Amino acid sequence: MIDLKVAGRVLVYILGTLLVLILSFSIFIFIGYLQYKIFVPDDYVLWIFNYPYSRFIIIIVLYLFLLFFYFFFRKYWEREKTPITRKRRALWIGFIVTNILGFYIIFSSVTVITHQNIIDHSFLYPQGKKYDFNDVVKIDAGVRGDRFYLPFTHNKGDFYYKVEFIDGRKIDLNDEAGSYDSNGEHPTFVLNKLDARLVEMGITKVSSMENFHYTTEGLDRMYTDQIKSILERK
Repeated sequence: MIDLKVAGRVLVYILGTLLVLILSFSIFIFIGYLQYKIFVPDDYVLWIFNYPYSRFIIIIVLYLFLLFFYFFFRKYWEREKTPITRKRRALWIGFIVTNILGFYIIFSSVTVITHQNIIDHSFLYPQGKKYDFNDVVKIDAGVRGDRFYLPFTHNKGDFYYKVEFIDGRKIDLNDEAGSYDSNGEHPTFVLNKLDARLVEMGITKVSSMENFHYTTEGLDRMYTDQIKSILERK
């Protein structure tokens, strides 16, 4: 005979886990939507969720999953409620403040490219620090090779396009492109046009075709042709 009480508890665990997963990934999508609505103007051509904060958001989703999971099943694990002491209250306040600050740092790390300039948002400059294209002093482009990468960092075959500004700030414009441009053009095509513009301005560029063949393992020809064009342009 099936124990209905046990079966009911198992069903609750399954449904609870599905609910927590849905909530966690809904938050992930919602964060991207808020970044777009708050930081991205109508005339953008590309926007980037800056590295390494773009990877931290994955950890936050997993973290929220565990947090939701804990509170959802808390009543099944704790037989008696733990009294809220002054020390415990202080720990909770510190926990909440730390998470709000961490979320703000991650959330505000967005770079937007328009036809006129590059706007770099950060926790120090939430309103955005504007750079003219003339402020770009160096371009470093290539494809990541076959080596060990830490989880949530990079992978073999990843195309990178790093720009360095006059103040030393460096940004990989292809690391986590937020979306297609306002005309529906893929980020790789947008970068190809941007690269042509920057090279024509005489900006120093260092590029390598050394690991280009890795891109063909996971990308269609239409995209690898764009990457090849960028890497071969001097």
